[in-house]
Amino acid sequence: MTYRLCRQTVTVYHREGGAVRRAVFRRAFLEYKKTQNMDKIGRREANSFLLVLPTDTPAVFVGDKVLPGEGPEVTAAEWGAFIPAMVPGLLVAQYVDDKYYGARMVHQEAGG
Repeated sequence: MTYRLCRQTVTVYHREGGAVRRAVFRRAFLEYKKTQNMDKIGRREANSFLLVLPTDTPAVFVGDKVLPGEGPEVTAAEWGAFIPAMVPGLLVAQYVDDKYYGARMVHQEAGG
């Protein structure tokens, strides 16, 4: 498989226990989407994203935070303030889907 569109850099933050792991991926594809939903009150817009990471091991998990480009180091003490409302461009993965070709994992898709 080729991933010729995976030319962007993103930083993925994963908190586990009292530590925050920061991983920079230089072969990523990040796309922003705007959707419109109709409910009984009227039309509502929502922003979402799709992240594709070519990898053969899990690299992003539900709840991880994603920042376009190479993001700063974040400590466990700073994690509470490291939210989309406070950090421009920060995204939170609400789903993760591992993609396989045969029995081999070839990439992950994440979004929110």
